[in-house]
Amino acid sequence: MENHNVIWTPVVREKIIEFRSERFTPAETLNFISQVIIETENLLKNPIIGKTYKEEFGEYTGVSRVVVKKFKIYYKQFDNDIVIIGLLFPGENN
Repeated sequence: MENHNVIWTPVVREKIIEFRSERFTPAETLNFISQVIIETENLLKNPIIGKTYKEEFGEYTGVSRVVVKKFKIYYKQFDNDIVIIGLLFPGENN
């Protein structure tokens, strides 16, 4: 079984930590973001189970996409590296 490395680009890392919701306290927000990151990495590292799609429209046309907790996460795979290149918050349009 191959080991995949999930790489979050600096732009995506900065964007995800900017996520805020009126429904969450700062501590709950940090926990929620952590869960999104863990679930995303687990999903992308699993070679058998995949819920990925190719984006058909917008800025990320043709790029692979996975949805985790309503976050759209765009990535490209280079050998064993999965590079996350974009992220849309729930309700955010591309």
